[in-house]
Amino acid sequence: MIPEYFSYSAIQSYEKCPAKYHFRYIDRIFKKDEGIEAFMGKRVHETIEFLYEQKKIGVIMSLDNIMEYHFGLWEDKWHNRISIVNRESSPIDRDRKISPLWRKYAAYYYRIGQDCLRKFFLLNKPFNQNVFANEYPIDFCIEGNADYRIKGVIDRLDVDNDQNWIIHDYKTGKGVYNQKQADNDFQLGLYQLGLEAEKNQINSVTLVWHFLQQRKENIKVQSIRTKTSLELLSNRIKNTINRIRFKLSNKENFKAKKSILCNWCYYWEECPKQLDENPYIGKIG
Repeated sequence: MIPEYFSYSAIQSYEKCPAKYHFRYIDRIFKKDEGIEAFMGKRVHETIEFLYEQKKIGVIMSLDNIMEYHFGLWEDKWHNRISIVNRESSPIDRDRKISPLWRKYAAYYYRIGQDCLRKFFLLNKPFNQNVFANEYPIDFCIEGNADYRIKGVIDRLDVDNDQNWIIHDYKTGKGVYNQKQADNDFQLGLYQLGLEAEKNQINSVTLVWHFLQQRKENIKVQSIRTKTSLELLSNRIKNTINRIRFKLSNKENFKAKKSILCNWCYYWEECPKQLDENPYIGKIG
């Protein structure tokens, strides 16, 4: 079955491993498994969203309030299918363990999330940004062509009275973009295409990444795309979608690409390049 729409995650998945794309988006095999890094990132995103939503209704959150809310999210959403791949680099920190639900390494990632939120809070208070929406959904067709329908969610979207828009993305991983990487990142570029397809009044669009694990001077990277760069991006996305459609129409095999990323993959049981189950899943503690 050819999908009705695509997303950044789907396109990225296909480019990294076509087999994983097929398991997830064509066979629609859904699993509860997730990596600790993804779990931590979701909780940070949810906490920042809550902070701005509270600001909208006039509730001023203190740093302590934010930390308590984040703690509650970990407690409520923790489950036993979370994997920790980089155990050897995580400290055995039994004495500072926060909850019996978290095993000896999970508390380490919990505190990374707390540190990310602390940095964000201190650098952005009193949160008077011109927020248009948090977790803003986009649904558009590239160049108006229904064959290239894209859906996604923007972490935060700001706009001022002069129709200058800012697309924000929160990153909780260790890495940080240099300027060239930011200018070539296709996720926020894709979101800009969606924004421009939806809004009639746009004076400018700035793409902003918040790298929340980084030092203060590296915490934010910005990019402004040219018309040419957006056209090249549109062509890249269309070409990838065309390759997927061609494979599906011709019943071609979606081959697995074995790499270090396999350690974070939840489709070992289905993958022809793996044996048995992923050893990192469900083995915390």
